Amino acid sequence: MGGGIRPTPGPFAYPQTPHVRRHGPYGYKDYESYRDWLRDEFRFRCVFCLRREQWGPEVGNWDIDHLAPQHSHPQRKLDYENLLYTCHTCNSTKKGKRVPDPCDVAFGECIEVHEDGTISALNENGRRLIRALRLDRKKAINFRRLIIDALRSCIIHNETQLYIRFMRYPEDLPDLSRLKPPGNTKPQGINDSCHVRRMRGELPETY
Repeated sequence: MGGGIRPTPGPFAYPQTPHVRRHGPYGYKDYESYRDWLRDEFRFRCVFCLRREQWGPEVGNWDIDHLAPQHSHPQRKLDYENLLYTCHTCNSTKKGKRVPDPCDVAFGECIEVHEDGTISALNENGRRLIRALRLDRKKAINFRRLIIDALRSCIIHNETQLYIRFMRYPEDLPDLSRLKPPGNTKPQGINDSCHVRRMRGELPETY
């Protein structure tokens, strides 16, 4: 490998611990108002397939998913704890299917992506995720392999700037301190937001 790049964890390395929410806004009258909170909450990538905003145009590609479907749990439509940040493909594939909550279950203990882009279930929760989201469809496998191969090539040929373009945070990090939700149970989370960490010089170049 080239000596100039220090690889971050693989682009499809699922978390080994359940997600702990840093933010707690509440009281908005529409769930779209939670978008910037959720972008930061889930680090600008789809919680299900790990596709990143950096890998394609943002407009039309990113959704707010309701873990408990709106039609069966209308009372949770505006519940931040029920909202996830996902790509449009995963959201439209999931539809009303129930899947494990990433805040209760470590997805890294459920599913594993291999170097060739294929994906394996490690337990029943993993099988549920793969079935519900069709994470093993051919297009998904080919996309993961494309990203993995491109990053491997960057490392071999020491293409540092290209590697960073794939694995960096977006330029437009939301400044959550400017948002004024009716309430916030975790206001301290703003100090751990990506925008504030970048301003303090603490945000890593890649992740």
